[in-house]
Amino acid sequence: MVTPAQPGILDTGLLARLQQVRSTLFRLVIVFLGASLLAYPFASHLLGLLARPLGMKLVMYAPMEGFLGHITVALATGFCLSAPFFLYTLGRMLRTIGLSPRMTRRCTVAAGALFLVGASFCYFVVLPVTLRFLLSFGGESLDTGIAVSRYLWLTLGLSTTCGFIFELPLVVIILHTMGLLSREVLTQNRRYAMLASAVLTAILTPTPDAFTMSALLLPLIALYEVSIILVRIAESRQGNGN
Repeated sequence: MVTPAQPGILDTGLLARLQQVRSTLFRLVIVFLGASLLAYPFASHLLGLLARPLGMKLVMYAPMEGFLGHITVALATGFCLSAPFFLYTLGRMLRTIGLSPRMTRRCTVAAGALFLVGASFCYFVVLPVTLRFLLSFGGESLDTGIAVSRYLWLTLGLSTTCGFIFELPLVVIILHTMGLLSREVLTQNRRYAMLASAVLTAILTPTPDAFTMSALLLPLIALYEVSIILVRIAESRQGNGN
């Protein structure tokens, strides 16, 4: 006869886990806010760097827009500065799903590097081309004046989207390591993946124009193919090891 678990033990374990999650979230928020406060004095300079692909000064259309723009840039910089702590927390989460410490360290470093590569790709490639295309419709009959809030929404939104898109190979490798994905599954479902990629970019793109969505869709498709190659290499190494 199976003896049922005592409710008190389950409640204690659940409360301990919730307490741990709450303390972790509290530390993340404290580190994020502290990094944002440190970044605020440099917000004006950082705002100028963000506006460099535009090639012109931004415009304030409301009294609070400049202040809110500095706050937004400081928060975005705080997120970047606190990224190592976020990655450390991510590494602890990966260990709970069964990944080895060595694999966890590799995944943590790869997550930060891939996000940085994606954001840099957006800043140096996607943004200049997208802005040049969109501003070309102004012509001689329209004056160009871009609001601070709208520009930050576009640049930070695109950079964040590109950063997360470039995490695709890492996610695929983790799922493959856990035995949830194989090269055959990725190859056979390539068409569905392309459709899902189009829907995903349409949802994540901060602007509704097709040009910007295409600028994000093409790298996502290329990263899917790279993921297939990486899984093929991993499977061949597993085969040679056996």
